[in-house]
Amino acid sequence: ATEIAIIIQDAGKQLISVLDNGVGMSRNDLELSIKRHATSKIKTQEDLERISTFGFRGEALASITSVANVEIRTRLQSDAHGWRLINEPMKDPIIEPFNQEIGTQVFVRNLFFNVPARRKFLKSKLTEIRYISDTLIRFALANPDRRFTYYDEDTLVFDVHPSTLLERIAALLGSNAKDGFLPIEYKNDLMLINGYIGLPQFARPSNSGQYLFVNRRPVESRNLSFAIYSAFEHLLEKNYKPVYVINLTIDPEKIDVNIHPQKNEVKFDNENYVYNTLRKAVAITLESNNLTTNINIENGEITNPYVTMKDKSTPNPDFIVVNQVTGEIIQSPNPANKTSDANSFFQSQYRKEGNYQQLSKGTLDLLFHRNEQQISSEPNMPTLAFSRPAGVVISELPNAAFWQLLNKYIFVQTSRGVLIVDQHNAHERVIYEKTIERFNKLYANPQELLFPVDVRFSVSQIAIIEEIKEDLKTLGFKFEKIESDKIRLFAIPKDVPPGNEESILTEIIDDYTNNLQVRHSTNRDNLAASFSCKSAIKTGAKLGYEQMKQLVIDLMNCKMPYICPHGRPVILELTLSDLDKQFGRT
Repeated sequence: ATEIAIIIQDAGKQLISVLDNGVGMSRNDLELSIKRHATSKIKTQEDLERISTFGFRGEALASITSVANVEIRTRLQSDAHGWRLINEPMKDPIIEPFNQEIGTQVFVRNLFFNVPARRKFLKSKLTEIRYISDTLIRFALANPDRRFTYYDEDTLVFDVHPSTLLERIAALLGSNAKDGFLPIEYKNDLMLINGYIGLPQFARPSNSGQYLFVNRRPVESRNLSFAIYSAFEHLLEKNYKPVYVINLTIDPEKIDVNIHPQKNEVKFDNENYVYNTLRKAVAITLESNNLTTNINIENGEITNPYVTMKDKSTPNPDFIVVNQVTGEIIQSPNPANKTSDANSFFQSQYRKEGNYQQLSKGTLDLLFHRNEQQISSEPNMPTLAFSRPAGVVISELPNAAFWQLLNKYIFVQTSRGVLIVDQHNAHERVIYEKTIERFNKLYANPQELLFPVDVRFSVSQIAIIEEIKEDLKTLGFKFEKIESDKIRLFAIPKDVPPGNEESILTEIIDDYTNNLQVRHSTNRDNLAASFSCKSAIKTGAKLGYEQMKQLVIDLMNCKMPYICPHGRPVILELTLSDLDKQFGRT
C-alpha cells in the first residue's frame, strides 16, 4: 500500500477503521484472515528465520473479532468484484460479493461491547486518543514514503504525503524540527544506521521525541536508548534526554521479533555489537557537526532556540488544533495539502469542516508527553574531538576585540560576526577537559598550603571522600584523615583560588554526590564535572582583557567547546548577516 487512512470514533471504542490501496486479498485469504494462527506471510521454514513483517502469528484480527463487530472489505486487481466479511462474536462469519475498490478496508465497531469489565479498564478518551496518535506517528515516521491520513471523528488530525524523512519529522513533530536535527548515516558489513538526531539544545526532560526503529519496526529498547544517550551525555543538561528518529537496518536472521505480543521489542544475536555500533554512529555525527547555537533574529526580536526549547518540554506541532464542537484533537486543514483527485482511495465523506481553535500548551503537553523511563547505567563515552565554531581562527584571536557584558558574558569579534561566551560555562569546560587529561595521565597539580587546614565533614561525606580519595589526590588535593569526621588539607589544586580550601572541597563532595544520582557517568567524570563547576570563574567576576583573551583561546583549544559538562551552552553566535537584515542592508 502507498496510502493508508485511519478513522476513529469515540477514541476507538465506537469505530476503528483502516483503509489502504494495497493489493487486497482473495476470498480464501479473507476467510483465513480472522482465524487464529493463520497467515499468508509464512510459506517455508526459512521464512520463520527471516521475519520482516510486523507480525506473523495471525492473532490480531482473530482476537479483535472475539470482542468487537468486524467488517472487512477487500478486492484483488485481478477480480471482477470484491468481497466483504461480516463477523460478530460467537457467530459464523458471513462472506459475500461486494462492490469494492482495489485494496482492503477494515472496520472494527463497538470494541469490548461484550466484555464490559475490559471496557471499564480503558483510559480516558484523551489518553486513548494519545495512545492511538503516538502509534500512528511512529508508523508514519518509519514509512515517510507512504501517505498517512488520520481522522478523529470527522476532523482531520494529520494528512502527510510521501516525503523525505526530515520533511515527515517537521510535519509530525513541529516545523522547527528542520533546523534542530542532524542527519545520521553509518554503515558497516552487518548493519545500516540512518535517520536524524536532535541538537543538544532541543533535548527534552522526558523520553518523548525518541523514535527508534529496527527494519522500520517501531521498537522500545532501554539498551539502545542508552547507547544514544551515552553519546550525548556530556552535551545535555542534567535530567534532559536527546530527541531522535533512527532506523537500524539489520539482516532479519540476526534478530528475533517474536518475544513480545505487541512485537515492540527485539532481541539481537549480538546486542553488545549493536549497542557499540549505534553509540559510535551517534558520536561520530555529533563530532563532525558544528554545535554552536545560533541566535535567530525574527520580527525584530532576538530569540535563543536553547531557551525556547527549555521552556517547552514538547514542541508545539503546527498541525494540532481542536474542534470546538466535539472537543477532539484535529488538524486545521491546509488548503495547499488538499487533493481533489477523484481516484483517491480516501473517500470524500470523511472530509468535513469543523470549528477550529488552537490547542493550549497544557493540552499539547498532555497529548504528547510520555512517561520517563529509567535509563540503566553503562560505560562512559570516550572523549570526542569536535570542530571549532565557524569563522574562528585561533591564530587571529590574540588580535581580536574582546569585551565583557555585565561581568557575565564575553563578546568576541570573528570573521562571521560576534561570538557570545558565557564566562563561567567556558571556564568550566576548560577546567573539565584539563581535569580529564590529568586523570588519564595520572599526574597531580597541587599548590602547597602555607598552613594546613582542618575540615570537618558528615559521616556520609567522609565515606564519599574515602571512596574517591585517590582521584582527589590526582586532582591535587593532599590530605589525611585525622578524626572520624575530620581531614587535614596540606595542598589544593592550582585551579582553586587560595582562601576557598574548606568551602571548595565541601562543595565538590556535595555536587559529586548529586551527580551520582542524576548522571550516568564514571566516578572520575562526575568528579571532574563537580571540580570544574566549583573551581570555575563565577558569574559576576570582572575580567581584564588578557583574562578574557586567554579564556577564549583555551576554550577554542578544547575538544568540545560548545557545551559545559552539565549540558549548558557555552557559545552563542550572532552573525553579521543577521545584523544586516535588521538594518536593511540585505
